[in-house]
Amino acid sequence: NIRLKDDGASIIATTTIHGNKQVGVGKTAVVAGSSGYIGRACVRECVARGYNTIALVRDTSRASSDEALNGASLVKCDVTNEEEVQSLLKEIANGSHHLVNTATANGRTEIQSPPPVDLMISCLASPSGKESEVYAVDYQASLNLLNAGSQPSVEARHFILLSAFCCRNPILKLQQAKLEFEKKLAEQSDMTYSIIRPTAFFKSVSGQYDSILAGNSYVLFGDGAVTQCNPISEEELAIYMCDSSLEEYREQRWGKILNVGGPDEPLSNKMLGEMMFKAINKPAKFVYVPTEIFDISISMIEFIAKTWPSQKWEDVLETSKIGKYYAVEDMLTTKDEEKFGSISMMDHFEKIAREGQDPFTPVRATAIIAKTLEALPVVSVSVPLGLGLLSKPNLLENVMGSSPLDNVPILVAALNDNNIIS
Repeated sequence: NIRLKDDGASIIATTTIHGNKQVGVGKTAVVAGSSGYIGRACVRECVARGYNTIALVRDTSRASSDEALNGASLVKCDVTNEEEVQSLLKEIANGSHHLVNTATANGRTEIQSPPPVDLMISCLASPSGKESEVYAVDYQASLNLLNAGSQPSVEARHFILLSAFCCRNPILKLQQAKLEFEKKLAEQSDMTYSIIRPTAFFKSVSGQYDSILAGNSYVLFGDGAVTQCNPISEEELAIYMCDSSLEEYREQRWGKILNVGGPDEPLSNKMLGEMMFKAINKPAKFVYVPTEIFDISISMIEFIAKTWPSQKWEDVLETSKIGKYYAVEDMLTTKDEEKFGSISMMDHFEKIAREGQDPFTPVRATAIIAKTLEALPVVSVSVPLGLGLLSKPNLLENVMGSSPLDNVPILVAALNDNNIIS
């Protein structure tokens, strides 16, 4: 048996064979951001490869109920605390929180020496895109992880960074923070590394599923072909990421920025909507939103931010810019070497039609928008934004709650479903 020992507690854990090779046996993989959409997939993949997998989480009690994390050691860690991360990595390197072989030899139970830290994976990302959060999480927390793994007492071998395809055109704070860490990672020489920039996630282009299932129209920007994408599934992205650490990919993937998307040919937003309707066997129906609506909304918010300067309004402005960015920018790889996997978007839509929506899928406010646009002129979506914010300063906070990116479409005509924020 393989047992998981963490703070004196032992539970049975199982591993599976990946590709007929247990490439991680006798090695440790540390995954930060492991309770997120891609982080969970990376944990599953590391466990399947036989790694002693350490999943860093904020809440171990909550994470313990997540079957995707089975077989990993769940360790509470505040990744924004540099001293805590360094101390924890030393503990891991010394044998704490690790999977050990409890088989007996000569009548005695023998515990193997601590497996070396072979792989560190950062799937850290700010949930809001606000400036204060992106530099604390996307930059500093990942840097804390890198520095901790570089300690002489740890000497981790390879660092995998989950970055973002959108960093190629960095006009947003979240992109700039990711780029700053990418630069730090490239400058260091203590670890080999790979920087992975996926185009879009399946969850991010599925946000209107529940709305159209309820009978609403699919909301499109412009003519529905403003942007194109080829999203990649979470499980195949995790495979690509973990493969990138292997010696056989030294020449192709080490020390490089790797753009990667799924196997589909370019998909417009309208094509995604048509596929979604086909999966649920309903006739397609659409409403169209001019992309200029973002400029109207942003102008109103800029006026407020300049007239009543505060970090709050700067954050609101940044969030509205995020909305526009993902409505007008392609998330598409076209080179053969930048496509990976075999799971198509249609495969995903048919899956959620059978099994239900992935709980990690951000729920869009498109049902409200669709009904509004079908009944009123398009300006009705934008004008209330400025007037509402001016007359009720707490409106945005009440609507957005703790995660502006999930709900701000109510105010700025919905984020494009091609976004990859996790």
